[in-house]
Amino acid sequence: MKIESIIELVDEKLIKRLTKDLVAFNSQNPPGSTIEITKYLQEESKSLGFDSKIYSMDEHRSNIVITFGKGEKDIVLSGHLDTVPVGDESQWKYPPLQVTEKDGKLFGRGTVDMKGGVASLIAVMDAISRSNIELNYRLVFAGTADEEVGMNGAFHLKEKGVMNKAECLIITEATDLKVGIAEKGPYWIRMKVKGKAAHGSMPEVGINAIEGVCTGIKALKDIIPKTKHDLLGQTTLNVGMISGGAKINVVPEDCYIDCDFRLIPEVDQEEFNSSITDQMKKLSDENDCKYTHEVLHAIPAVETNQDESIVKGLLKWSKRISNRDENPIGLTYGTDAAALIPPDNIPFVIIGGGSPSVLHQSNEYVQLSDLVAASKIITGGILETYSKK
Repeated sequence: MKIESIIELVDEKLIKRLTKDLVAFNSQNPPGSTIEITKYLQEESKSLGFDSKIYSMDEHRSNIVITFGKGEKDIVLSGHLDTVPVGDESQWKYPPLQVTEKDGKLFGRGTVDMKGGVASLIAVMDAISRSNIELNYRLVFAGTADEEVGMNGAFHLKEKGVMNKAECLIITEATDLKVGIAEKGPYWIRMKVKGKAAHGSMPEVGINAIEGVCTGIKALKDIIPKTKHDLLGQTTLNVGMISGGAKINVVPEDCYIDCDFRLIPEVDQEEFNSSITDQMKKLSDENDCKYTHEVLHAIPAVETNQDESIVKGLLKWSKRISNRDENPIGLTYGTDAAALIPPDNIPFVIIGGGSPSVLHQSNEYVQLSDLVAASKIITGGILETYSKK
């Protein structure tokens, strides 16, 4: 059976139904409840002829692993089951926790990030299973909890051995059907500044911690590594949160900021943290305020060689099905790949329907045709690379 024929087995109705059903589950994170979703997917996998196992994490969160086929090695397909919060519902044109279909678009929280992507992956397994083609590998779907907060679901499955036999990893985050082979690593720190309180009418008596933070922000920008990655560009910094001060008429004694660095693979995390420590000491020595920092969250940057067979296969079918550029891309955001892959560093690819521009936005949507195209591209790429010749 030719690859072209198998690709046509991708079931658009299945993708649409699964996306609608998954969006209807409230898995906004926090708390990111995925227990009912995993139960639903277990029933769906059974009806499709697949085996499955649920891995419970706590009273709110569970992961699911769905398997099909035989082989000593696994092709792991992964998608997360939680979503970011809906936010202000008045900003939504349509109810966020149900799918509204209009002009070929599916609106709803999670349609693109990434319950639609999960549906695409289940459809890949379904198409290959119905083709009766023999693969040298087992297909494994890993549905994870808590990606939107700490990737704890992916770490949990890694600990349970889900990646032990993995030959490659494919994740369907939104890439506009382009083939992503590199992603930056989130490195979050809190910079804390200690000043001295005083009456607001006598600021010269105190030491203003908020002003100290302003000095600190510039100093943090100064230590951003200048190294550039061919696909990812340079390490970036976003100051996302600030907290400080007691009253308008009191010189603030304490202030802190939470900083979101996105590191490229060339930047070593430990060395980067040492440079922050050195900068805090320098600031403390040169200013009246005292500066310290703590690391809140650290996920490694990861990348795949574009000469890997699965990368070439997906690039070929992306070009053929969606007419996308034959060159791979880098992603500014992190995915579960960073939790699932290291330290083995197996090949991974991020490819999915939908635009990254609508991630975490009100009126989130995805083109149904893009979800179908993603499923076809991944099916083609897997068969191109791993089917028995």
